[in-house]
Amino acid sequence: MPTVFVNYRVLEQPGYATLLHRELAQTFGQDRVFLASRSLRAGDDFVQEVFAHLRRSQVLLAVIGPHWLDHTGDPGEDWVLREITEAFELGIRVVPVLVEDAVLPADLPPGVEALHRCQYVRLRHYSIDSDISALVTHLRGIAGDRPSPSVFRLGDRPCRIGIHAGSIRRVHDCDVWVNSENTDMRMARHTDFSVSAIIRYWGSLRDESGRITADLVADELEALAAPRRPVAPGTALVTGSGALESTNNVRHVVHVAAVQGEPGAGYRQVSDIGGCVTTALARVEPLGVRTILFPLLGTGVAGADVAHTARMVVQAAAYHVERHPETPLRRISFLAYDDHERFALEDAVRMLPLVPES
Repeated sequence: MPTVFVNYRVLEQPGYATLLHRELAQTFGQDRVFLASRSLRAGDDFVQEVFAHLRRSQVLLAVIGPHWLDHTGDPGEDWVLREITEAFELGIRVVPVLVEDAVLPADLPPGVEALHRCQYVRLRHYSIDSDISALVTHLRGIAGDRPSPSVFRLGDRPCRIGIHAGSIRRVHDCDVWVNSENTDMRMARHTDFSVSAIIRYWGSLRDESGRITADLVADELEALAAPRRPVAPGTALVTGSGALESTNNVRHVVHVAAVQGEPGAGYRQVSDIGGCVTTALARVEPLGVRTILFPLLGTGVAGADVAHTARMVVQAAAYHVERHPETPLRRISFLAYDDHERFALEDAVRMLPLVPES
């Protein structure tokens, strides 16, 4: 059964949002569909409850009318834009719901530009019943329960290799997150779309408007990196996880210099990307942790080949498991943000003597 968040502007088309909530709640249940005007109780903390429900949702319906852009405000204060931005960062499916003859604006505000890449549905007064019926069919097909990570074993070794599909924000069972950094060890701006930005922002302390009040992870990394900057490729530095400990059960963040810059050529993945995995694993083993999560290092801004990277990092993890049977680690997982990354990781697993765990 899907969990749906209805996003809408009070100043435009609130009737369609209310209609959507009523029809979807009748189909999926009241507790599976969130609409702020109907779902919040008197005295609820608006900010806390809205974003708590959003983070538990699998689909956000962005109700957009002909004058939707006319009512936008500052991105930091516009709750509609903040909800959509958060959904994209979480990896939640976003479905634009265009009302009557509305079209997606050509110039979308920062943070929601990806709406242009999302397939929309349309609601029209003269075909409302069939339009809602079609939307219900779509929701039944695209919103299921989040699958468990795929897990593979190497012989009788107790440490497994795993693949986590989806956004890193949905991962709650890994003690350590690995962050792909450049040799300057400076985290991305929190408004960027990257693992570094996500870890920086969600590891920070923030006020009710979402502004950072204490940049916990970035400040700790800065203190460690400043005396030795730039660091050698493959260097791994360990920091705390800041607020991620309470939200995602993350105890440590390992920052690995998997990217280096070249004058006039931009950033590229370091040559020994497998060595980055080996170094990170060596750094965390003394910490007594049991689970660690790697993104596909260097495939973001540096633009490294996803398939090649998947092969190198999975091989390095399997080699570590084989050579260190006494490791306290019980699962080394890799993040597959989208199907392209998941297919690449699954292909990499098939090239090794790894057996799926039942």
